[in-house]
Amino acid sequence: MNIIDTTETSLTISALVNLTNPTNYSATVPYVDINILNNNTLLGHATVKDLYIGPGNNTNIPVVAYWDPATLGGKAGAAVGREFLSQYISGWNTTLTLQTHNGTIPALPTLGRALSQFPVTFNTPRLGGSDPPPSHDPNPDPPKKEGPHFIEDATFHLIGSSATFTLLSPLKSSTLYVTSINATAIYKHIPAGKILYDVPFAVPPVDEWGNGIVTPRLPVDWSFGSVGYEAVKRALGGSLKLGAEATVGVRIGRWVEEVWFIGGGIGARVRL
Repeated sequence: MNIIDTTETSLTISALVNLTNPTNYSATVPYVDINILNNNTLLGHATVKDLYIGPGNNTNIPVVAYWDPATLGGKAGAAVGREFLSQYISGWNTTLTLQTHNGTIPALPTLGRALSQFPVTFNTPRLGGSDPPPSHDPNPDPPKKEGPHFIEDATFHLIGSSATFTLLSPLKSSTLYVTSINATAIYKHIPAGKILYDVPFAVPPVDEWGNGIVTPRLPVDWSFGSVGYEAVKRALGGSLKLGAEATVGVRIGRWVEEVWFIGGGIGARVRL
């Protein structure tokens, strides 16, 4: 998947799709358009031109998808789209639904309407790049967890009251910009510190080895005296696992959105 165009409310995404035709019939269709939904809310649509489908497996079919919940669904659509994206970047299991409509095949509106009674729901694919090449190290590091995960690890600095994070972009070829952060670091459900930051910085795609970028130093307002902060102090010179809850402003091209992020098990090093 690649993002090829943006507006203030929309993303245009190109993708290669594999599908299976269980019948013995072939078909050539000049144009197909299918709605994309989540939680019964229209969030976008996907189009395929000059589609040829043969029996069995059909691979690398070029598809263009348009993501524009605010235009297609109004305020309710924008809210569902924001919730979906937030769950996705938090690594939750998310799904999308494909459903035909009257205009799916313009020359056969009756067929599109009839097939709309059989929507197809599937797990959302990852947007990230390819897996890194195999390692020849006889004692390789354990594999990273599967699925999308935005925050890989963190380093907290006690004296400077700051933190840096390693971020893994879910995008393969486009640069994502973080425009604002309102985040809380959490230890066993107890806040350890808060981060407020509104200076934009870039998050480019991960490199060929799956490595992300390290953020600028972000100011931390420690929750002095709390169990969470005491746990961070005790980990000085070592590390501990923290959770994070955040509201994050993001921008890709002209598209701007604010999403939430909830993550756990983030490896955090603690330094002076």
